[in-house]
Amino acid sequence: MKIKVIKAFLLGTLFFLPLIGAMGNFGYEQIKVLFFIVSITLIGFWWMGKDFKWTLISITAFLFISILLITSSNGLDFKNSLLGKEPYYQGWILYVYLFLFYLMIKTFKIDLKKYALVLSISALLVSILAIYDWILLNIYSQTVPTYASRVVSTFGQPNFYAGFLLLTLPFSYYLFRVNYLGLISGLISVVGIFVSYSRSTILMALVLMILGLLNQLKIKFKIGLVVLMIVSVGIVIALKLSSGIVGSEITQPSLTKNPDLTRESVEKRVYIWPQALKIALQRPLTGYGLENINQAFSQFFEINRHLLFEENLNISPVLISLKELNIDRSHSYILDLLLFSGIFGLISWLLLVILMLKKAINSKILLVSFLTYFVWSQIQNQGVVHLVYFWLLVGLIDQDRS
Repeated sequence: MKIKVIKAFLLGTLFFLPLIGAMGNFGYEQIKVLFFIVSITLIGFWWMGKDFKWTLISITAFLFISILLITSSNGLDFKNSLLGKEPYYQGWILYVYLFLFYLMIKTFKIDLKKYALVLSISALLVSILAIYDWILLNIYSQTVPTYASRVVSTFGQPNFYAGFLLLTLPFSYYLFRVNYLGLISGLISVVGIFVSYSRSTILMALVLMILGLLNQLKIKFKIGLVVLMIVSVGIVIALKLSSGIVGSEITQPSLTKNPDLTRESVEKRVYIWPQALKIALQRPLTGYGLENINQAFSQFFEINRHLLFEENLNISPVLISLKELNIDRSHSYILDLLLFSGIFGLISWLLLVILMLKKAINSKILLVSFLTYFVWSQIQNQGVVHLVYFWLLVGLIDQDRS
């Protein structure tokens, strides 16, 4: 009975976490982090680490968490690193709870179909709300929560909810092999991704649909043909419409062209990544500590102001604009880890990734799910839901299913 309760709570945590929106004085991310910590704490009182066995993956994961603490203790602001700060609240304490969550997933061998069902239904609800808000906003001109005139569903940020929907697509496809709920959830999730206007996520969703089609054609040609038509129409729309989904994501301006920043945003990866790498290489061993990227950027521009601005006759408008931005993340988890914890933290995480890939090679669903997460997390910022998804995969991959 006790084990059944724990399993129910774990599945419930995965189901409700993406559905919780801003409440009262709690923002979208803050309330999700709080819910996750409270939920795992309650489950932990029942579990207390019983029946846990160390593996190479769990040792590496523990090493990664430990390095985050060590490097954060030598960072710019240990309090921020420990507790987290707005808007992400991803301090070391959260990472400890993510590690505990992984241990629970690893220990309690819940049927993969149940995980697929929970994630698919949750994604379906998130998608329906996004589509509903998009209709109210664009057709009926109603006031709905938005971010840069884009709907946000229950995440407060369109790229966040679109990323969650993308990550659940492999599980929806897996569920489709059992019943048609997976197909319904997957197709509506794709629509939800499109109305987010998240270019990179739309492209990745199209790739996953093509991969699913190639696999499905072997079994159900008619359904595969319908999906092929949907993908073809989506690609035409992406290429031709004024939104420029493909062109804007692939064709990016360079620093040397001195772009007209009155017409385009400086908040592009091509501008942020080179500076983030320069800043990371100034403290390559220890980094700046969790949640201290903003201070690291501010410190970099302050220390180098004479070289970058006062004594430079050919000042880049990009650098001036970046200096005024509040940059909390680099839009690449690898760069974030390098900034957070230096080369040691990054190597320990990459080692964990290699071990996961090696063990997931025999499970198509887990392998595709993990590769989707890995690619997406290198081009987008992450909320707590996406981190939970990663550690869910760590637990599922590390399970001994013999």
